[in-house]
Amino acid sequence: MVQKKTHQLAKRSLYRDEIKEALMQAIISGELAPGDRVVESRWAKELGVSQSPIREAIRELEMIGLVENIPYKGTIVRKLTRKEIIDTYEVRIVLETMAICEAVRGETEELLATMQGHLERMIEGAERGDVAQFVENDCAFHEAYVNASNNDLLKRLWQQCYIWDNTWLSTIHSRESLSELAKRHDRLRQAIEKRDEEMCRAEVKKHFKLLISGLRNVEDEQETSL
Repeated sequence: MVQKKTHQLAKRSLYRDEIKEALMQAIISGELAPGDRVVESRWAKELGVSQSPIREAIRELEMIGLVENIPYKGTIVRKLTRKEIIDTYEVRIVLETMAICEAVRGETEELLATMQGHLERMIEGAERGDVAQFVENDCAFHEAYVNASNNDLLKRLWQQCYIWDNTWLSTIHSRESLSELAKRHDRLRQAIEKRDEEMCRAEVKKHFKLLISGLRNVEDEQETSL
């Protein structure tokens, strides 16, 4: 059973973002499991706000695929299938290839420092066996060069690829260690450091094809055992 947590907002001026983050963390941590209802009144009370900003945050989570609204049932935490994860990884190859190539055409010093910081926290999470820390920084690592592309439409499409759920599920189902998964990210950072667009394209494709292959191998093993 997941231990109940007390959620507190850090800054009152950032209502919407903080509420969305609190709900996302509840989903990622398993406090809100697939199939659970996201009850507006409960979260309004928990976070000390009205139901209106809770409703707005839920709508944003629905847009990125973490929750869905089912008639007569309310808002439910979605459960992604492996096919959905693989489909979104195929789409992310296209989006992140475009993003990383645009990123290397601009200033990269700050971007590389940001990516290095997230990579170090991924490795730290791997060493501690802290999957939540690993996943959080995995997502932020990719988001860094997506944001550096300076393409707002690309960013919105990327956010709709169930980033948190996909990363969480593929991480816990991977046969690779967290340390090995973390090391793969350094190849992406190196490609940006070298400002080599061809290397960037190849590394993005390789990165996600390895994840897809891992998910398919798990699926094949489960079918064989039936």
